[in-house]
Amino acid sequence: MDTAGDFLLKRRKSKKISLKKAALDLLIKEENLNAIEKSQWQDLPEPTFVKGFIKNYAQYLGLDEEHVLALYRREFDEAKYPEKKSPLTDQKRLMITPNKFLGFVFVLTVIVFLIYITGQYFSILKAPKLEVITPQEDLKINIPYVIVSGKVEAQSTVAVDGEFVPIDESGNFSYQIKLEEGKNIVEIIASKRLSPKTKITRVVRLSP
Repeated sequence: MDTAGDFLLKRRKSKKISLKKAALDLLIKEENLNAIEKSQWQDLPEPTFVKGFIKNYAQYLGLDEEHVLALYRREFDEAKYPEKKSPLTDQKRLMITPNKFLGFVFVLTVIVFLIYITGQYFSILKAPKLEVITPQEDLKINIPYVIVSGKVEAQSTVAVDGEFVPIDESGNFSYQIKLEEGKNIVEIIASKRLSPKTKITRVVRLSP
């Protein structure tokens, strides 16, 4: 007894229509038509789509669609097989709607904002960078003045021996202090609002 697939296959061949042409005319994948003709129902999508394929294929070949569908139902008992996913299911899940896109942009904006706030928070808690160029450590000189110079992080203030000194736009500073005879301990402190202070000391020895 002919199966639904045999019935369709014989009719197609009698009309001398290639499987490729039938697939193109019906806009059905060639592998799906091939599986139908071979009655390989497990290789096809869920029964609802298979019935649609068979109906269109039968009409295309000039066959009684109800007869071919009856043959199919006789061969394939839907109740015995687990429900298959629709071929459109995955496409639906991957579809990006305007609402999904706006939601994604909102979440991304919040994440970027939180990263920025976190960075600012830790920046505030971090002591400012301070570099002292002159004088060098344990300097010995015979003149009663020394230039204290260096560079500090932006938005910081610098004090030399308790006196605030001017800083240019690049963070550079320079300040002259008077020395006492013998050992002088010069204290340079950089501070920033709400941050710990950075302190560097230099020993300068004034010889008589």
